[in-house]
Amino acid sequence: MDATQQHMFDLYRSARHDLPAPPAPGTGEWQLIRGMRTRRAFRAVVDERVAARRARWAAVLGRLRRPAAPARTAPARTAASGPAAAGRTARKVPGTRR
Repeated sequence: MDATQQHMFDLYRSARHDLPAPPAPGTGEWQLIRGMRTRRAFRAVVDERVAARRARWAAVLGRLRRPAAPARTAPARTAASGPAAAGRTARKVPGTRR
């Protein structure tokens, strides 16, 4: 007999005895997993394992990370000089007054 057949049998029995229906199989599994995860996290905090784990990961990641390459910066723009720059004028933007 599988879980579905057992559940159907339990439903029939509860209906015959005027009892509330049992929950479907697998209904509380996620609640159980969530509760176990919460309990584990709580125990880790109480046992101070969280701080030790963070320190271990920081050490491991510190070794794995490559040293940062120096940032490349674009050369600074300078005002153009010479006869070509003297003939340039500011562009007019349509719809604005100057």
